[in-house]
Amino acid sequence: MKKIIAILFCMLVTSLFLVRANDYPFEVTVRGTGQPAILIPGLGCSGDVWQQTVDSLSHHYECHVLTLAGFAGVPPVDLSQGYLPQISQGLVNYIKEKLDEKPVIIGHSLGGFLALTIAADNPGIAKKLVIVDSYPFMPLAFNPQATEENVKAQALQIKQMILHSPDSIFAMQQQQTLQTMVTDKQQAALAAGWTLQSDRPTLAQAMYELMTTDLCDEIAAIQVPVLVMGSWYGARSYGVTREMVAANLRAQYQNVANCRIILADTALHFIMWDEPAWFINSLADFLGDEV
Repeated sequence: MKKIIAILFCMLVTSLFLVRANDYPFEVTVRGTGQPAILIPGLGCSGDVWQQTVDSLSHHYECHVLTLAGFAGVPPVDLSQGYLPQISQGLVNYIKEKLDEKPVIIGHSLGGFLALTIAADNPGIAKKLVIVDSYPFMPLAFNPQATEENVKAQALQIKQMILHSPDSIFAMQQQQTLQTMVTDKQQAALAAGWTLQSDRPTLAQAMYELMTTDLCDEIAAIQVPVLVMGSWYGARSYGVTREMVAANLRAQYQNVANCRIILADTALHFIMWDEPAWFINSLADFLGDEV
């Protein structure tokens, strides 16, 4: 009887957690024990993108792995008030309501941008930040003259393309795009599948906001150590060099007082997939050999 009561209690606690998780604009899976770490995937991706990372991290960290609303089959949220602000506020609420201490926040691409947003708007909310191939203002990576205002037309064009492309064309575009971001073809197909399971209006709105929001000044408020992992290898055929990418990252992150920037050798955009050993070793070094 005691065992039955214990099982029922565990089921009740789990059910309460799942109901409570519905209050946030993302789904969360928790794995591991120790200090809290929040892992945020990129545009259209499932939290499963972090599986290899969590395999290592969960030995010393309680990993809270997110899949954002509207991505990879997770139900979308109302976009009338924007997308990224809702996710950011939801993350802040989650940290304050669910965690007993400051987390390490690890974000890839869009997830990295969200990590910067949260830490800039709420100084001291995190212990450390790990930003994986993400910029405070993405258009500056390609256009040194980019501003929030002068990229709006291009951002709107991309938004409309995402919204209105026929399904077959959109699927082909996503498959081709992900093949330029991931070295392994099976992993590229997996990521493309997540995108195709995502809500298209959410994808379109998130991309528009990402392209038209400049955090280069705001990140001066970040008070915690930041590790930025960048990639350059995928753009080498366009004449882009490692030194060019490093210089761009240094310029965009110059306002962060405590920031370390490192570049992967041959990884494409999904650094944690393409160079997993380098990624984990770099993470361990930054976190203090706690991986």
